[in-house]
Amino acid sequence: MSCCTSASSQLRGGPRSTWIRCALVIGVGLGWPAGGSAADADRFHAAVNDLGADHDRSLAAVRTLERGGGQAAAAVSKAWPSLSSLGQKRAIEVLRRLAPRHREAVRGLVQAARSPDAEIQAEALTALSESGPAGHAGLAKLVSEPGVGDQAAILLARADPDVAMPVLLSAFDGPSGAARPALRQALGTSFRRAHRQASAVVSDWLRSNPSSGAAASAAVGLAGVASAGELQTRLVEHAIEGAGAFEVNWWILEAARTAGDSESIDRFARSELANADAWMLRASAIDSLAARGEREAARTALADPYPRVRMHAARALGGDDASVTRRAAMARRDVWPMVRAAATSSLRADPVALPVIVAAVDDPMSEVRAAAIRSLIDMDETDAWDRVHARLRDSDEWPPVVDAAIDYAVARCRGDATEALFGVVRRAASPTPLTEDLNSAARAVEALRVLDTPEANMIVTQLAETAEVPRTLQMAVEAPLDTPAQCPSLAP
Repeated sequence: MSCCTSASSQLRGGPRSTWIRCALVIGVGLGWPAGGSAADADRFHAAVNDLGADHDRSLAAVRTLERGGGQAAAAVSKAWPSLSSLGQKRAIEVLRRLAPRHREAVRGLVQAARSPDAEIQAEALTALSESGPAGHAGLAKLVSEPGVGDQAAILLARADPDVAMPVLLSAFDGPSGAARPALRQALGTSFRRAHRQASAVVSDWLRSNPSSGAAASAAVGLAGVASAGELQTRLVEHAIEGAGAFEVNWWILEAARTAGDSESIDRFARSELANADAWMLRASAIDSLAARGEREAARTALADPYPRVRMHAARALGGDDASVTRRAAMARRDVWPMVRAAATSSLRADPVALPVIVAAVDDPMSEVRAAAIRSLIDMDETDAWDRVHARLRDSDEWPPVVDAAIDYAVARCRGDATEALFGVVRRAASPTPLTEDLNSAARAVEALRVLDTPEANMIVTQLAETAEVPRTLQMAVEAPLDTPAQCPSLAP
């Protein structure tokens, strides 16, 4: 007669020990994992309860559970919802050490990773990433889940890129998957690190006919990955077949900047520039066409009714002889400062427009003045200093303009800028200086050191010997220069 048959027949009035032994053998009826014992179950239950106790008791509990293997991990998982925050953190340490050998611990870490507590979630995810193949399988289960999936995807891509690739691609086609930047980041990471044929994995996924949004988003994730060039182009071409929604078209244009030669991609970008209702798509189309060597298509966008589109067009057309007159007119007369600034910056590659840039140093808007001065730094000219010097001396000038003027003075080795530079330093001497003024003053100190004139050196020495000088300026006096003194001709 078997143990269980014997126990069943003796359940009423028979020896109780026989029934207990049978239940332990088959592992059912009493709620204990196979191979355990009632004493083990009680011991692990008590240890789990002690995870939130004082240091000594909790340390003893951790040691007990670590020696308990899968049965202890199961006990931790079962009690997880009732544990305090401290108890859960200590439980994660137990599960972390058991996870490489026990699936019950991996299941417990997956449960912990779903915690609304960001710290607990992060610790559980890290534990999974450090637990070898079993832990990586746990991360894979979480990739498609909201709240935890983004971080799980990033960690999985780093820990096991070969496992990550198919999981990530599948997630792109899941609910809201294409809209998740973290998936794109993780895809690029895993593609770069994968030991197997990553291109073959993506090709197989592409043959499964993913949605246009999924393909376009994946193409963005592979942007800039040198080994994925041809594959990225195929993804974009596939996405174009089902284009139409704003976000899909946006991702296509973003990916098109680094995709390979393709007439269908070029045609799509030109169509978006000409026909898209959303200004963001028209602006992105300009950037895509410029990156693909078709910047001349942006000439028509210089007359776009939306200012940000005109701004993108001006930037794309720097050095374009056919549009220099129109860009010069924009730099002088466009109503929007952002457009005037972009047009002014675009003219730095057009020497014929130098008078327009010089005039823009006195534009009513600081954004344009700063753009003009920075453009002049890159040009071969010697006639703009009086205007730039005036901006540097103006105590009411905006910091970005002051910073540009300082850089201009250094680039031209203007020894006569010393007094104006010292004026910038003095603006930071108030009891409560603005951060922007302190930063400009530090820049001015560095400029004085680079100019290396006797007057400049005297000012720097005086600052070094003044205890009340703000720490920001002290650092500017003491720190090694990024660029050694460039104007030796000004030294005595």
